[in-house]
Amino acid sequence: MSWSFTRHCRMAVLTMGMCFATGTQAHPHNWIDVFAEWQFDTKGLISGVKLRWLFDDYYSVLLIDDAAATGEKFQAILNKVMSNTAKHHYFIQVEQQGVKAKFGDAKQARIGVQDHRIEIEFHLALKAPLNPRQNDIAYWVVEPTYYFEMLHAEKGPAIVLKNAPSDCRYHLEPPKPGAAMIAYAASLGVNESGGDELGIKFAEKVTIRCE
Repeated sequence: MSWSFTRHCRMAVLTMGMCFATGTQAHPHNWIDVFAEWQFDTKGLISGVKLRWLFDDYYSVLLIDDAAATGEKFQAILNKVMSNTAKHHYFIQVEQQGVKAKFGDAKQARIGVQDHRIEIEFHLALKAPLNPRQNDIAYWVVEPTYYFEMLHAEKGPAIVLKNAPSDCRYHLEPPKPGAAMIAYAASLGVNESGGDELGIKFAEKVTIRCE
């Protein structure tokens, strides 16, 4: 079976409670382009993932200007981001047959600037490798409160199956929150939260399968 990559138009966000909030009203307030490189071992098992987040221009300017004004180093910003996102499993959920996979702590984290946008990259190793031949593996990249929108980047490749067997494929399913849910998110002010279950309503679902 050949599965194709589809792209959803932007309309959501991700709160990570890490640095700043914008003055914009309605969720989402900021945006992150996501890149995911899934790593396969020599047995064809998924051993982990390398994630790269590219923040939107406006949020990046806030971070860069604040670092310049306060003298805070980018490394300190990175440490804050990684510490806070670790509390939410680094904003990634992975399941196989309804069982949630567990990751170790993030490794090889780095921060930089790409085309005036803040970029953060890190590696997550699975505590137990997953076999995509046994059952489909599904994942979501999502900030629970939907303060930031997190979608796979339009310019790619945004999803890579590194060293995967030739019969492995992925399928991206765009979110379908419905008009009422979109209106509810839009009604939330910058200091209001829709709870930790809001973000998943606006999250893409990606399924990995090996025949």
